[in-house]
Amino acid sequence: MKVWFLLDNEQYKKIDAELSLARYELKSAKILLDAGQYRDSITHSYYAMYSASKALLLTKDYAVKTHEGLVRVFGREFIRDGDFDSEIFGYLTDARAMRRDTSYDSLAVFYNEDAEEKFNNAEEFITEVEKFL
Repeated sequence: MKVWFLLDNEQYKKIDAELSLARYELKSAKILLDAGQYRDSITHSYYAMYSASKALLLTKDYAVKTHEGLVRVFGREFIRDGDFDSEIFGYLTDARAMRRDTSYDSLAVFYNEDAEEKFNNAEEFITEVEKFL
């Protein structure tokens, strides 16, 4: 399902900027994954999904400011009605939890498999978002 609304030029610019940032974060995640920097790769994979989510929410004129708000509003606007794949939405919530650990738990250890999974999830998430744009 495509999201079609009458948006002004400024809104299109913001959506495009968020989607561009999502792709940039995804590239960074891949570079870090290949370099064995798993903690940072996971963080960038999450932010790729975060920015893609913000782009999609902008199509409904939502500009969220917090990670919690993004998940809550995204769930309400795109998951409740079954428009967006709920399993793929789960990638965002899982990555969000892991991103908290990468940022705040200095004792946490991350492995190639963790980073690779989050990277692949982010790719799939962005692809799903793009179906709506």
